Parts: sequence; C-alpha cells; structure tokens
Amino acid sequence: MRSLLTAVCLACASLALCACNGLYAISSKDASGKPGVYASVNKAPDPLLVGCYIRSSPSEYNRPNKYEFCLVREGDRYAMFYYVMDGKTLATFKDWTGAVIDGESVTANYDGSRYFVKDGTVWQMTTTGGPHRMLRMP
Repeated sequence: MRSLLTAVCLACASLALCACNGLYAISSKDASGKPGVYASVNKAPDPLLVGCYIRSSPSEYNRPNKYEFCLVREGDRYAMFYYVMDGKTLATFKDWTGAVIDGESVTANYDGSRYFVKDGTVWQMTTTGGPHRMLRMP
C-alpha cells in the first residue's frame, strides 16, 4: 500500500511539473537570439521595462494564462521576446513579436497586452483584465 501511495505521489508530481512548463518558459538563450522583428518606439522605454518578466499568478483565476516577456535592446532598437500559455487550452506562443513602446509602457502586438511601470513596479493589462503584477526573472 505504501509503495502504491509513493508511486501515485511521484506520478502527480511529474504531471504537475510538466503541466506548469517549468518555472520559466523563456530561457536566456531565447532572449539573446537575433530578433525576428523589432518594436516601434514612440518614446524610449522606462529602464524598468528592459529585461525579463513573468506575470504573478492571479488568485482570481482557476487556470490563469501564463505571460512572460523579455524586452531587449540591440543597438538603438528594441525587441520583445514573448511567451503566452492559455490556461484552459494549454495553447502556447513563444517567439519574437512586434511591440509598440511608448515611454512607460510597451504593448505586445501578438495579443494587445500592455505592460507598464507604475510606482516603480511593472504591471500588465490584458485586453480583458488586470492590472496584474509582473515579477522580474533572474
């Protein structure tokens, strides 16, 4: 009985790790690659937006979508590497996306999510909800 319980616990843990796609979907290798598309810059981004972020898991959703982005500077241009996972269907997008940078905000062309700086913190607004806090990735 004890070995069966151990086997079930190990199976559940393995499934949980696979389902959550690891801790971060974007690797440093992804964000350091050659951008396929660059952002349109209306005003240079707030320095807090440059770097990699993951959305904290909103407690109001049972199966929240997962969002990560890396805004990188290459010379005098900026590019956004973007990852989105639909929490219900598990469909994902992971690639460079066009974006519009306007000083304290950047909007991803892929889905219209807007990331912005408020009181020294980066936040996200989707087309249907928010704001949700973004956490800097190491």
